[in-house]
Amino acid sequence: MNSAYAQNSVKLYGLVNAGVGSYQLAGANRIKAVSSGDMSTSFWGISGAEDLGSGLKAQFALESFIGMDTGAAGRFAGDAMFAKNAYVGLSGGFGQLRVGRNTSQMFVSLLLFNSFGDSFGFSPTLLHYYLDGRDIPISKTARLQNDTAWRNSVSYISPMMSGLRVNLQGALGEGTGKSSYAATLQYFGDPFSATLAYQAVGTDAAAPTNGNREKTFNLGASYDIRVIKFYAQYGQIDDESYGSKLRIYDISAEVPVNGNGKILAAWGHSKVRTGTFTGIIPLRTGNTHKTLSLGYDHSLSKRTDLYAVYMNDKIDGLHNGNSLAVGLRHSF
Repeated sequence: MNSAYAQNSVKLYGLVNAGVGSYQLAGANRIKAVSSGDMSTSFWGISGAEDLGSGLKAQFALESFIGMDTGAAGRFAGDAMFAKNAYVGLSGGFGQLRVGRNTSQMFVSLLLFNSFGDSFGFSPTLLHYYLDGRDIPISKTARLQNDTAWRNSVSYISPMMSGLRVNLQGALGEGTGKSSYAATLQYFGDPFSATLAYQAVGTDAAAPTNGNREKTFNLGASYDIRVIKFYAQYGQIDDESYGSKLRIYDISAEVPVNGNGKILAAWGHSKVRTGTFTGIIPLRTGNTHKTLSLGYDHSLSKRTDLYAVYMNDKIDGLHNGNSLAVGLRHSF
């Protein structure tokens, strides 16, 4: 093996997750289905790095979502081929600099500080921040704009400094709208960890007052006492385009069981504080949304786990939603 080849690495990796159950959000019809990505969104990726010397490396990643129920590429029809990540960059003692399509720093902050992680199926945190459709979940229109990854973006991830890490991100409008930017400050310690995240996103052209921004902040913390790990988050989404303001509270916990399993519990509460939305869906001031999720996750190995989860979803003025599912998750 020559030395140049030894300094390069490319790897294939991913995660596949499929479940079966009965799914229902508040105000929506019940659906019995095989579902893709209840606990984690399925994806595959290729990444690589080249040692440039003096501690500097060139790196890239291409990551694509998978629909495990249909075999289709992407999370939905029209999703980009590499919607999860598609970047090239440099890393070294200064940290990492990535250019392209990059995972949202706000999304990372949210998933790290709730017991259901990146579960779009059952995490009250992600449900309330991303999937509600400004109070009526039937529409599935995202509350947070710009998706879980930002296109046309530049991301900086600092090295860890005494448990602290700073992340900066910006996305260029490229002639179609305002630019967006985000920053997070994270502390990872034992037993306490915390995050503070902020982002300002240029709103879409369909907004009633085109050109304003959607501003979001999130404060999260965790505390691990070994027999139980607690999480708590508080956040606010201020959408200037629609004159709306949403406040979100979440608490959750995970309890280790018999070395290979853990009990998961999470509760989320959000409420519209101000504003009216005169577009497709009415935004009613004072609507309260509450979600409770309870589950058990059992590790069969370091890469494979089985889970069962129940979720109750409530919104003022709508009938309750109840979901129950079991599934299998495997990383490679």
